[in-house]
Amino acid sequence: MFWVIRGTDGRTSEDFAMVVETETRAAAEAWALKRNVPYIVIDEAANDDIDVARRTKRLWKHTPDVQRYRCFGQPVGAPQLACLMLCGIWLIVLLVRVNVPIF
Repeated sequence: MFWVIRGTDGRTSEDFAMVVETETRAAAEAWALKRNVPYIVIDEAANDDIDVARRTKRLWKHTPDVQRYRCFGQPVGAPQLACLMLCGIWLIVLLVRVNVPIF
């Protein structure tokens, strides 16, 4: 479960929000105390909180992201997958052209 930790930075007086993946609210509070994070509110994180934390690099989680596409055991993105498929199609066309005589 994701928890959002909101607080104010003591040095810059700016508000912050970070998202932590823990089992319970008490575990999120312990996480903040262990790292000396001055928190005001710890609450369940909404999807918007998680997206903002991911963009600002304030998301701490333990479970890995699920990769939809894999090639040779490595995760690949959609553009890389499209390029690999296109190269495969070009190879098939090249092999067909070389082996079939043109009259």
